Amino acid sequence: RCTVLTQGKTFFALYMAFKDTLRKYASVLEDKFPQALNITGAAIGGININVNVASLPSSFGGRVDSRDSSSGVARVVNIPPGEEVTVCHVIDTCEYCADTVEALEDLIRDKIHEKLKEKIDMSEEQETFHDVTAKGIRVLVSGLEQRIEPALKEISKKDWGSLDVVGEESAYVRSMHDAIAPFVETVQGLIPSSYFRNFCDKFAAAFTSSYYNTLIRQKRISESGTQQLLLDVYNLKTLLLKLPVIEKSKSSTDGSVDLKSPGSTIPPAMYTKMVTKQFAKSELLLKLVGTPPELLIDVFKAQWSGGTAANLQTVMNLKGMNRKEQTAMLESFGLDSETAQRGAAVGSTSSTVTEHVQILQEKGNDVAANLSQMRQKVDDFRKAFR
Repeated sequence: RCTVLTQGKTFFALYMAFKDTLRKYASVLEDKFPQALNITGAAIGGININVNVASLPSSFGGRVDSRDSSSGVARVVNIPPGEEVTVCHVIDTCEYCADTVEALEDLIRDKIHEKLKEKIDMSEEQETFHDVTAKGIRVLVSGLEQRIEPALKEISKKDWGSLDVVGEESAYVRSMHDAIAPFVETVQGLIPSSYFRNFCDKFAAAFTSSYYNTLIRQKRISESGTQQLLLDVYNLKTLLLKLPVIEKSKSSTDGSVDLKSPGSTIPPAMYTKMVTKQFAKSELLLKLVGTPPELLIDVFKAQWSGGTAANLQTVMNLKGMNRKEQTAMLESFGLDSETAQRGAAVGSTSSTVTEHVQILQEKGNDVAANLSQMRQKVDDFRKAFR
């Protein structure tokens, strides 16, 4: 209708109003996400408890990679029950807006006066909606990570060093399944398939990393403990491999979730490869922990490609080897006596570090949960008086 009256400055002013309104709308959509909480230091799930090896020579494994450092700030999101639906609606809306903005740009450029055509560019607004979409995926991943945090804590609470009987899957595995399956099923039904695949990729990578870091923070794991954890790893890997093809059972009357697909029961090959590779780290770690000490060096060198003395020390810590045993093992690995003694000294205190890390992490997570609840109550109070 506007083009009937003008195709010049007035139409261009309308175009500028569109740009401004679209940016504001993207901001409104972004505000629908639960607020992120800053967690520093030991409260970060992926903290590296072996940071002291940074001071050791390169022959011992060198300086800790900055990506494993706990010095940064982690932003976590606690999604209240049911609010994942809102996050998914925002993602879906942003995808629609991004597509519409591109079509709107083409329409305006086609109708506006020739001299103004080169000034028509709405790529920034389109990118803004893409940014909100990407943030939404990160919010979903972080929110699901927080849902399974209690189950990860259960791993650390259990005394794996005294376990002498291997049973069925551990209780924490069932807790993870009960948290993950309904959440993923909801997401799968509300966002486009390409974004759902991206969500699965990011969550699988985050989960396997958190699980591995949880394992290396344990005090000691017995041979039976390693067998039980290997069984748990198998069940968790099976769960994650089926996430891209998850679907709610149509015949279920109790709301349960089946891991099946309406079209295909085979997850994408690249996803399968990634998940298998990530879990292989945990499987190898546990197999080495269960290896007899007299065979450890040979098996470690044969199976852990590029494994360093720091990696070997992590295994020895989980085996519960003392300083003298660790020193002898590190010398057999190829370190000189002085370096081996320094490395063993780091390892001998790792159990104490682990205990402090776990306490700090639990406190940090509790604070995050309380802050999230307080903010939710404030928001509800404000809405009641609008």
